[in-house]
Amino acid sequence: MPLKFEVFAGPTELTDTSIVSLSAARVTCTADEGDPIDLVSTGGTSLRYDSVAGQYIFNWQTPRAPGQCYRITLTTQDSSSISAFFKLK
Repeated sequence: MPLKFEVFAGPTELTDTSIVSLSAARVTCTADEGDPIDLVSTGGTSLRYDSVAGQYIFNWQTPRAPGQCYRITLTTQDSSSISAFFKLK
């Protein structure tokens, strides 16, 4: 599952991967709390910034767990965060 995003400080786009961290937690499919799990990338890749596309990319190796739900949280160096929820098929 490719996770793609951009980070801005006001009008300035930030491109340094050290200012971003990602975490994952398995959650119940009706709630937003859960237990932390390891966030694994595919094919030995890691979080990177694609300067051509102008975005960060992380290829998440989803667990083989059909029907389970996960919350992925992106946190920046200033402690701002945003989450996305996924239900695996």
